Amino acid sequence: MIFGVLSVYAAVVACGLPYSLRDASWSSRAPRLAVVMWLAAMISVVSVAALAAALLFVPLHAIGDTLVLLVQWCGWSDHSLTVSARWTAPRTAGVVVGAAAALRLLQVAVTVAVGGRRSRVRHRHDVRLLGRFHPALRIYILDHAGRSAFCLPGRSGGVVITEGALRALRPTELDAVIAHERAHLAGRHHLILATTAILARAFPIVPLFVAGHEELRRLLELTADDSAARRSAPHVVAEAVLRLAAPPAPVLGMANTAVRQRVLRLLAADPPLPRSAVATRGLLAAALLLLPLVMTVVPALHDLGYHCA
Repeated sequence: MIFGVLSVYAAVVACGLPYSLRDASWSSRAPRLAVVMWLAAMISVVSVAALAAALLFVPLHAIGDTLVLLVQWCGWSDHSLTVSARWTAPRTAGVVVGAAAALRLLQVAVTVAVGGRRSRVRHRHDVRLLGRFHPALRIYILDHAGRSAFCLPGRSGGVVITEGALRALRPTELDAVIAHERAHLAGRHHLILATTAILARAFPIVPLFVAGHEELRRLLELTADDSAARRSAPHVVAEAVLRLAAPPAPVLGMANTAVRQRVLRLLAADPPLPRSAVATRGLLAAALLLLPLVMTVVPALHDLGYHCA
């Protein structure tokens, strides 16, 4: 019964939620909240899938009892996490599917991690070879005629701006560009995109992962735009985006995603979401995150006195 409920829940969130989230007009007014919502949905689906896989061997009440005991930290007494060794056709099929999914996830994770590291090493090498560090601005200036600005994550990374971009940008626009790229670095946006890219590539038939990865690229740019607009005026950020829009920039470039929408959004200056709307969507994100845990622990809560004398 519970296995079926979890399966239906995962299917509804993975296949139904992306369409409502992707078409939601409020996401552009509260991009940070929309990022939280997408990530909460992905974490929820992955957690439910892991819980469903565990239920193939361990009863739900046993998992809940174990979590309660860990929280209470009162000893195991006579409790034990019994694992059934009886093999049935559904269990065998579930193990095969789960093992295949885990191996696929591991393979894609290694591929994305290795590819990302090679890309960062190559870009850092190019910056050290063709660029110089500007101590006053604390940025790297790349000797290139194209207009581009991007960030390189990592200890030896930072904000990189080409000579062509420096010549094209006004001082206020340059400040906005630097603030935008530093917002990417401070928010560890590259880790978010790498994680969602792994899920999207490993499971391309899951709409939540594929649509979520593409939508998060846009939302993270909007989030960085908002950070830059708090330092400079929104119209200054919009002008900077337009000046850098011609060439594609590598690795979280400022003018590489949804340029037209971002410029119109900055110039329109729509009011933020009301607090009630923010609270409602925040509660929904919290529910997505906590539901797998609640479904696991609640059946064991009535045994609290039995767990610890």
